[in-house]
Amino acid sequence: MAFNGGPSTNNGMAIWAIGGGVLNGNFGGGIIGNIADSAGMQVGNGFDNYEQISHRVPGVNARGVFDVFEAARLAGVQRIVYASSNHAFGCYPITEAVSPALPPRPDSLYGTFKAWGETMLRCYFDRHGIRSVSLRIGTYRPLPIDQRSLATWLSPADVAQLVDKSLRHPDPGCLVVNGYSNNTRIKTFDPNWGFLGYQPKDNAEDHVEMLRGMGVDVDGPWEWPEHGGSHARAAERPPRR
Repeated sequence: MAFNGGPSTNNGMAIWAIGGGVLNGNFGGGIIGNIADSAGMQVGNGFDNYEQISHRVPGVNARGVFDVFEAARLAGVQRIVYASSNHAFGCYPITEAVSPALPPRPDSLYGTFKAWGETMLRCYFDRHGIRSVSLRIGTYRPLPIDQRSLATWLSPADVAQLVDKSLRHPDPGCLVVNGYSNNTRIKTFDPNWGFLGYQPKDNAEDHVEMLRGMGVDVDGPWEWPEHGGSHARAAERPPRR
C-alpha cells in the first residue's frame, strides 16, 4: 500500500491502497492524485519520510495497515480505496447471499487482517472524516481459473471501473463493496454497487467452455461449502508442545 506523500494542505488527495503488506521495509506500489482528476493519478513508491518498523508477518499486516492509514491522515488524504478481500466473510455458507451489511466472518488470518483494515477505516471516518471504499475483491485474474471463480471472478476491466467509481463518487462515506464481475453464478448480494454506480461488464460464464476444456467441473455440485473456498478448510499449523 502506498502513495508518495505530499503536504497536509493538499486538499482532495486520495490513495488507492493495494494491500496490507510491506516489502523489504518499504511500502509497495500505490496511486495518489486529486480525486477530481483520476486521469492524473500517479504510481508512488511509498510515503516520504515515514518509517515502517514492523517486520514479522503480524506486524506487516497489522502495523503496516496502521502505518499507511495514519500517514495518509497526517498527509491530509481525504479518501482511501482499500483492497480488502472476500476472505473477510469467507466462513459464511455458500448458500447465504452475503452482503456488506452482514458482520465479517473471516476464513483465515489473512481475512481477519482484511476485516481489521475495514474496521480501522470506520474509525478514521468517524474520528477524522476520511472517506473510504473497501473493496472485498474476489478472484482477480485475467480469466476465471476454477469452478469457484465462476462466482467470484473480478476482471481487470471491472476492477479498473470499480476503483474509478470509488475515487470519483462525491461522498461514499465509509463504504464496503464486494469486488466481483457481473457473473451469472454470483453468490453474493450487494446493493452498494448501485449506490457507487458500479456496473460490471464482464461475466465468468463467457469462459465456461475454456474451463471445461481444462478439466474443471463446471456442471457438477458446488465444490466448496463456504464463500472462502479452500481458505475456510485449510489445515492450521499444529500447536507447539
